[in-house]
Amino acid sequence: MTEAPIGLIAGLILVPMIIICFAIAFIAHKYVETIEEHLPNCVYIKTISSTYSRAGLLGKVMRGGIIGTLLLMPSLSARRGLIDAQEVKNLPELYKNLLTIPLITGSVLFFLLLALRALVYFTEGN
Repeated sequence: MTEAPIGLIAGLILVPMIIICFAIAFIAHKYVETIEEHLPNCVYIKTISSTYSRAGLLGKVMRGGIIGTLLLMPSLSARRGLIDAQEVKNLPELYKNLLTIPLITGSVLFFLLLALRALVYFTEGN
């Protein structure tokens, strides 16, 4: 492959990644505290909230990412005692989607970027 199509493909992956980063920051700023209020009996979320509460927007992004990761695997998290399974079930679907969809999409785009780099590495023999 020549460098131009590879650069275009990488650009087509990087532009949505940048948009997702801004979306994650916006979601964290607007919704993380509301989501934490819906999960008052989750000890792990309380601990994470108190740890990152003074870190500003970056702390909110961290808290949102951790909560989103817990929501991706609710049965495992409940079995380990990190969250209350009933509270997670009662959490509105909007909040679950707001945290998990950007997390999954960003991860997929990141792995596509890694796969593109591996493809270039193995096809050009570098």
